[in-house]
Amino acid sequence: MKKLISSIIFLFILLFVIIFFIYGKKILYLLDEKKVYRVKDIENVNIETLGDNKFFNNGIITYNNQKIFYYDYSGNLVWSNEDSEFLKQVFVIENGIFINVKNTIEILDKNNQKYVIPEIDGDIVNVSRENHKIFMITKNGSGQNSLYIMNENNVLEVDNKNFEDNITGVSISDKSEAYSIITLKFNDGVISNSIYFNLLDDVELWSADIDGEILIKTKIVNNNVIAIGTKNVYYFNTNGKLMWKNSIYNKITDCAVSKENKRIYILYEKDGSTELISYNFEGKISSIYKTPAEVKKIKAYKDMLFVYNDKNIYLAHGTKIDKVYEDSQSDIFDFITEDKNIRILSKNKLVTGQLK
Repeated sequence: MKKLISSIIFLFILLFVIIFFIYGKKILYLLDEKKVYRVKDIENVNIETLGDNKFFNNGIITYNNQKIFYYDYSGNLVWSNEDSEFLKQVFVIENGIFINVKNTIEILDKNNQKYVIPEIDGDIVNVSRENHKIFMITKNGSGQNSLYIMNENNVLEVDNKNFEDNITGVSISDKSEAYSIITLKFNDGVISNSIYFNLLDDVELWSADIDGEILIKTKIVNNNVIAIGTKNVYYFNTNGKLMWKNSIYNKITDCAVSKENKRIYILYEKDGSTELISYNFEGKISSIYKTPAEVKKIKAYKDMLFVYNDKNIYLAHGTKIDKVYEDSQSDIFDFITEDKNIRILSKNKLVTGQLK
C-alpha cells in the first residue's frame, strides 16, 4: 500500500513537472498579465545637490562648474573635489567622471584618483561605456569630430581618429576587437549618413551609406550591426550585408536595444499619443504597447522594460503598461533597477523601493 501511494505521489509530481515544463512560461505570463505593479516599501534619502545629479559606482555624483561631491546611497559624503580651475564640461559614466579643463581631459575614479589625457583640442560631445571599454567623442574648433576608445585601465586603443562628418553614434563589440560608428553630413541640403564597422587597430571591415533620414543609434549584437534612423531600422550582418529593413512612419522619440531579450524597442508618436513597438533580431514584430502621450524615453533592464518622463515611470509587462511611480514634487533625473529593487534619483533626494 505504501509503495502504491509513493508511486501515485511520484506520478503526480512527474505530471506536474511535465505540465510546467510545457506550459510554465505561459502560466507565468498569464499571472504576470493580471498583476498590477507599483513601487512599494519606499524610503527617501535627502541629498545636498550642487546642480546636476548622476548615478555613479554604487552612489551618486552631484556637481557644478567648480565642485564635485560623491555620496553613497545612504546620503553620506564619500569625497569631494573642489578644483580651483573652471570645469568646462563634466560627463559621468558608471565607473568614471570625465572633466574638460583647459583642453585637458581629467578622469576621476571612485576613489577620487585622477588620470589625465593631455592635448585634447575642443569639447567633449559624448562619453559612454560598453563591453568594458569607454569611448569618447570630441569636437574641435573647426567642427571636426574625433574618436577615442580606451580600456578599463585608461589605455587608449583608438587615439584621436578624425572624421570630417559628425559622429552620431558608437557601439563596441562584445565578440571581437571592433566597433561600429555612424556619421552624418549635409550635401546641398541632402542628409547623408555613413555606417562603419572597424577593427580597433584602424582597419575598416565594411561601410554603408544611408540617405534621406538621420541615423540616431547603432548597436553591435554578435558582430551584427543594428542602425536605427528617424524613418527605418536596419540590420546588417558581420560582412555588411543588409539582412532586413523595417520602416517607421511616425516621429521616433526614443529607442533601445536589449541583447538579453533579443529585442529592438522603438517609442514613437501616434494619433496624439505614443506607442512602443518591439522587433526581434529577425525583424519581426514581437509586441506593440499603447503608451501614455507624455512618455518620452525607454529603459530596458534584463527582463524589465520601462517608459518614462520627468514625472512618471511606467512598467511594460505582458500586454499592459502600469504606472509604477509618480513624483509631483520634483523632476526625475534617472533611475536604475536590480532585480525588483529600484532607485530613483531626483534633484534633492534618492528614492529606494521594490517593484511589487
